[in-house]
Amino acid sequence: MEDVLRTISDIETQTRSAPPRPSLDGDEKREQQTQTEWSDDVLEEVSRLGEGAGGAVHEVRDTRTGKIMARKTITTREAPMKQLLRELGIITTISHVNIIRFYGAYMSPSSSEVKVVMEVCDGKSLEAVGRRIRERGARVGEKVAGRLSEGIVQGLNYLHSKKLIHRDIKPSNILLSREGVVKLCDFGVSGELIESRAGTFTGTSLYMAPERLSGLEYSIRADVWSTGLSLLELVQNRFPFSSDLPPIELMIHITQSEPPQLEDEAGVHWSDSMKDFIKETLRVDPNLRPTPRELISHPWIVKIMKQEVPMERWIREVWGWPKPTKKPKDLSSRPSSSRKDPSTPEISVTEIPSSSSTNSNT
Repeated sequence: MEDVLRTISDIETQTRSAPPRPSLDGDEKREQQTQTEWSDDVLEEVSRLGEGAGGAVHEVRDTRTGKIMARKTITTREAPMKQLLRELGIITTISHVNIIRFYGAYMSPSSSEVKVVMEVCDGKSLEAVGRRIRERGARVGEKVAGRLSEGIVQGLNYLHSKKLIHRDIKPSNILLSREGVVKLCDFGVSGELIESRAGTFTGTSLYMAPERLSGLEYSIRADVWSTGLSLLELVQNRFPFSSDLPPIELMIHITQSEPPQLEDEAGVHWSDSMKDFIKETLRVDPNLRPTPRELISHPWIVKIMKQEVPMERWIREVWGWPKPTKKPKDLSSRPSSSRKDPSTPEISVTEIPSSSSTNSNT
C-alpha cells in the first residue's frame, strides 16, 4: 500500500499548495519507477465500464502481466479533496470477500487526477443485471435473491465492524464477480461512524432511508433500508416507488407513507420468510430496523444458505456466456447413481426458480 500512502501524501501536499516536486531523469527516474506499482504507462484502457461517484470507470489491462482490472479516474479539480482522502483512506483499511478488492492508487502526471485501481467484476452491477433480466422477460428466483442479500449484509456487517457506513447502497454500487459473488463498491461517500451514528446528507436520495431524508442522525441501519429497497426493485422488476413523482414529492412520500412490501403477483409467489425479510429491512422507524448482523441470522437467510444455489451458472446464463470448457472426466469408476443423465438438460436462465415460486425465474 506504499503507492496509496504516497498518493494520499501527494493530495495533502497539493491542498497545501506546496511547490511541485523536481523532475527526475536517468537513474533517479528509473529507481522511482521501480517503486511505483501503478502508472498510466503500465495500464492500457480496454473499455469504458461506466460512472462511479466522482469519476469514470474503465476496464484496463496491466501490460506487464496481462491482468484485467478496473480503474476509477477522479478529477481533483471537481471532486472535493476531503472526499478523495476519505475514499483512499477507507479502501486501504478494508478487506472482505463481499467488498471490492483494491490494488492501489496513483496520481496522473498532471496531478489533476487520482486513479484508483481495483478488481473488475465481470458480472457487472445489480442494476445492469436487473435491466438484462427485464429485457429477457425473466425474474430473479428466491434462492438467488437470498444469496445476493446475504452477500450484501455480510459486506455491510464487515463495514460496521470497522465503524464504517457506506451511505450509497444502490443497485449500481452492488457488483457481481464472474462466480456470482456480491462485491460492494464505490466508497466515495462513505464515512466513519461517530458512536455508531452519522449526520451528513449525502448519497443517492432515491434509496435513502426516511431518517436521512428527514435530516436526522442515522446509523448503519440506513444502509439496511437501501439494501431492502434495492432487493425489492430487483425481484419485482420495477422501482418500488412511483417514478412519476417529482424528487421533492417522492422524498415526502418516502418519509410519510407506509413502506413498500414484497407482494405476490400473478404466477409469482414468494415465501413468507422472504416477505418478512423485506418487511424488516424497510421499517420506517430505524430503531425497529435490524442491523446487518441481525439480518445474517434471519430465518430466510439461514434457510437459503443451507441450500445449493448455482450462482456461477446463474450469472453465466444471465449474460449468455459460453459454458467453460473443462477436461472430460473419467466417469467409469464412479457409481452409476452419481453419473449425470445425458437426457437431463442444463439449467437455463428461466429454469432457476425460487423455492416457492411457480413462475419462470432467473
